[in-house]
Amino acid sequence: MNLWKWIGVAATSLAAMLAGGCATTPEPPVALEAVIGNNFGHLPMFVGVEKGLFKKHGIDLKLKVVNTGTDMVSAMTKREVQIGDMSVTTFLKARHAGSPFLVVGMIMNDATTTFADSPLAIVARKGSGIARVEDLKGKRIGLAKEQTSDEYLKMVLARRGMNYGEMNIQSIMAPPALVGAFAAGKIDAMVSWEPFNVMAMSSAPESYEVLRGGGHLSYMMIATVHDPLVQQNPKLIQAFVNGLAEASHYTRQNRGEAVEIFAKWVPNVNLEVARKAIQHIKYDPRMSRESLRAFENAQNDLLKLTIKGAKPIPITDIVLTSYTAAAQKAHPEYFSDLPALPR
Repeated sequence: MNLWKWIGVAATSLAAMLAGGCATTPEPPVALEAVIGNNFGHLPMFVGVEKGLFKKHGIDLKLKVVNTGTDMVSAMTKREVQIGDMSVTTFLKARHAGSPFLVVGMIMNDATTTFADSPLAIVARKGSGIARVEDLKGKRIGLAKEQTSDEYLKMVLARRGMNYGEMNIQSIMAPPALVGAFAAGKIDAMVSWEPFNVMAMSSAPESYEVLRGGGHLSYMMIATVHDPLVQQNPKLIQAFVNGLAEASHYTRQNRGEAVEIFAKWVPNVNLEVARKAIQHIKYDPRMSRESLRAFENAQNDLLKLTIKGAKPIPITDIVLTSYTAAAQKAHPEYFSDLPALPR
């Protein structure tokens, strides 16, 4: 075939491809599944799926919604999912127990401080006789045993020189059941996260907060993956983190809509109550110096109070900051509304 004839054939083929829309056929999104909790700490994940934001970045994300961190670790350990959305204390306990997880993103976080625990609270019923933390001794306290709320209570008590072992703990793992027990007067106080603290106070007349947050730990929700996935497909992880950054931005800018999306996934949510509860939460995906210190502090407290005698794990070995840094560089618009970080 002479040169001019070849050029003519190539031009004709190219024109046919362009006319048929075949020149830049997009690849289909990659299917992944994530395990997440039925609370506001995971809200950007719900929003990202519902608004198609993960798909925009090439990830067809499915959600497995569970009650507790124990359920999350179980789903990850059994390889039922590829991504685990869990609290920092749940992650650290799992990692110390031998689970090969790595942190690749932040979901619920305040990157400006080392201690951000405002979603956690201790609430009490009217007539319980509980005016301060010290009054909890001898009272019936409901919480999800071995979960973040339990670790939070241990830290609150330790700061006041109180003995956790002397507390009358009623373990109620499902947060909706915890709210029900509080409303029915089966417990005097409860320790939980949002939206369940606000839901509980709405369910029992004149109940109140004994303590909200207090700077005892940084209550972060983090995205984890299995170690091998980091080696096998870093581009896939980057696509997920990019989608998470956009989902977090959308959640911050559209909190009312985000609450309505949450109510589609979690039944019996009172939207008026939920709109109050979400004001206690920040969705800052940045992995700052303060965020890394929060991991260090959480591990130190766990080593003192829960997993005594274990050897500390270097946080920089298990928290990978490069994916979020790359997302921030590629998509600064997803981060532009966030406050400046401490110098």
